[in-house]
Amino acid sequence: MPSTQQFRKRIKAVKNTSQITRAMEMVASVKMQKATKTILNARRYIQNSWNTLEMLARITSPDKHPLLQQRPNGKTAVIVITSDRGLCGSYNTNILNKALNLIRSESNAAGADKQQLDLIAVGQKGANLLKRISGTSFAAEFTDFGREIQFEESTPIAKMVINDYINGQYNRILVVYSHFESSLKQTPVIKQLLPITSEHIDIPQLWEQASADADKIEYKFEPSPDAVLNSILTRFIHLQLFGALLEANASEHAARMVAMKNATDNARDLIDELTLTYNSIRQDSITREIAEISGAADAMK
Repeated sequence: MPSTQQFRKRIKAVKNTSQITRAMEMVASVKMQKATKTILNARRYIQNSWNTLEMLARITSPDKHPLLQQRPNGKTAVIVITSDRGLCGSYNTNILNKALNLIRSESNAAGADKQQLDLIAVGQKGANLLKRISGTSFAAEFTDFGREIQFEESTPIAKMVINDYINGQYNRILVVYSHFESSLKQTPVIKQLLPITSEHIDIPQLWEQASADADKIEYKFEPSPDAVLNSILTRFIHLQLFGALLEANASEHAARMVAMKNATDNARDLIDELTLTYNSIRQDSITREIAEISGAADAMK
């Protein structure tokens, strides 16, 4: 049976841990609030920009735009967005499971030829795991993003995938990330960046869709729809990738806040159990000492 001194040390250690997890929970809460505000302000603009691209793609000549050309054969690039740091519960696991399921389905469709798929890892946690278990070639790896995702930070990723698509290296560009729904729910999704399709995300209800009357509205573009599309196409594709990074950032902070709250609650429960056991052992020790004193006093009589 451990001594009361050992229990006091364990209780002190658990209390110190709970203080750390509580502080991390508060920090993650503040970061989540800022990230949530950012993505909620940007989400409608990001989605409406996609609706605009989709509409322009329908009324222009897709063959004139390399980013709109449909290619029946070729490689698929999958951008997997995870976190650089851990302690965020099942956040990374859920995204990686989604990515691995996609890899399996793509490999089966390609006749088990994994060379038809390249991975682009964004975040250290995903890169480390996918290198070990996926068996798929890595095209690039991007890590060490800032605490608040800036548009410029996504530029190297966007430039690489857009240029590779234009050069014909890939026939599809997919991105796997976590869509922020609330502080308690983040949903891993697959979004198709290129080529542009009306169903560019695998859970359409998470995004605002174009209204049913959108096709009835006649738009006028100056100097021409093709010229407008040429000028905004690359930037809007870049914007979609940036939106995925913002969603992932908000989801990460929310998942870490919940994970640290659960850790703090568990630590408090453990402290209560240890304190109860400590008091029981201490009471037994006191009772035994009293019995020994009483027995010694009786013997002296």
